[in-house]
Amino acid sequence: MFTLDSKSNQYSLIISFSVFLFYAINQSVPSGYSYGASLLLAASFFFLACRPALGLTAEDKTYLYALISFFAVAVFVCLLHGNPIRTLDMPSRFLLAIPIFLLLLKVPPRLPWFWAGVALGSYSVCGVALWQLHVLGMRDVQGLTNGVRFGGISTMFSVLCIAGLFWAQRENVKHVWLWRLALALGMVGAAYGSIMSGTRGAWISIPVVFVLFCIGSCNKHNIYRVGTVVVVLLAVVSAWYVAMPNNPVEKRYEQAVKDISNYVEKDNAKGSIGARFEIWRAATINIPQKPIFGWGVDEYRAQLEQQVASKELDPVVLTLAHTHNLYLATLVYQGIFGLLPILALFVFPFWFFCRRLLSDNRNVRVLAIAGGSQLAVFGILGASHTVLYRNDSLLFFFITLMTLWGCMKREEAGGSGR
Repeated sequence: MFTLDSKSNQYSLIISFSVFLFYAINQSVPSGYSYGASLLLAASFFFLACRPALGLTAEDKTYLYALISFFAVAVFVCLLHGNPIRTLDMPSRFLLAIPIFLLLLKVPPRLPWFWAGVALGSYSVCGVALWQLHVLGMRDVQGLTNGVRFGGISTMFSVLCIAGLFWAQRENVKHVWLWRLALALGMVGAAYGSIMSGTRGAWISIPVVFVLFCIGSCNKHNIYRVGTVVVVLLAVVSAWYVAMPNNPVEKRYEQAVKDISNYVEKDNAKGSIGARFEIWRAATINIPQKPIFGWGVDEYRAQLEQQVASKELDPVVLTLAHTHNLYLATLVYQGIFGLLPILALFVFPFWFFCRRLLSDNRNVRVLAIAGGSQLAVFGILGASHTVLYRNDSLLFFFITLMTLWGCMKREEAGGSGR
């Protein structure tokens, strides 16, 4: 029988290194996100083979039910519509996330390893952005996979570094200022990668993240200090925006206004946003026809071709690789039964983390802020991209969510993550 007492140090080191590796090379090495995840998956199989006592709470089971439900619906829909077997590739990741979740619940990584991996990953994000812009001469940073997902993950790296600054206290680490410097540089580097990618969908989530940080970090003892930090940050951001005309944020805003104006006033769907509006319109037209279990993959393509031929839709809808909306894509191909588990993966964990924003334990609050922020960023980014249907963003979502949850549960139980 497996006992954590006898093997906790070995397991802790293996899991901590795997998590560190997952973040450190996530965006700077081809398929870098897969190495740490593969180590975690292998460790989780051995872990479960030892039949440990899991002791799951109702909150833990909610995660498991959502993951199992999504996979079950995907299998049913695949059989119902006669979809190609490859359509189960991504849903299978939801099933494989379960053993990793159970592992990280019982043996979460040591927090210094986690934050160190996040900091190094943030530097690599910045390095990729600098290389693509100034060496390759690219107009926008695309990362190694896709610009939108690179920008979303970069945003999360920056947010995690900010949370790490709150964690870097004397009770957690010896060299406080060294940790703060490392995380502050990571925050700036990852923010640079996000801005240069031009990922507007991730930027929209920043106000929600800001509120979560304020709720989790502000109390009657430090309200003036927090207020001062907020004012300084707003002043710095405003000064940067004014001092740098034609900065990437301003350019993206102006392009968005132009695309929306062309689509609404001139019925022109050629721009980036205009094309997304048109594919979203296609989805809203077709979803009501098959709302329960959605359309088959080939069937929906034929439907779009017919609607383009009849001039009901702009031909641009046939050129897009996907629906550019996680929720609409799920409704189109899996119906309401597929959407419910997706919503559950965002709504319930977000509530579980938010419940702990006022915890008496500082580390619990920090991890709750990070977890809630992760769900806010990916949940809002999902409105403009199918973030849970792509390997890099899906693995980042799962590993980060489960790592933060496991570490937070350990802190609540009085364990040490050092």
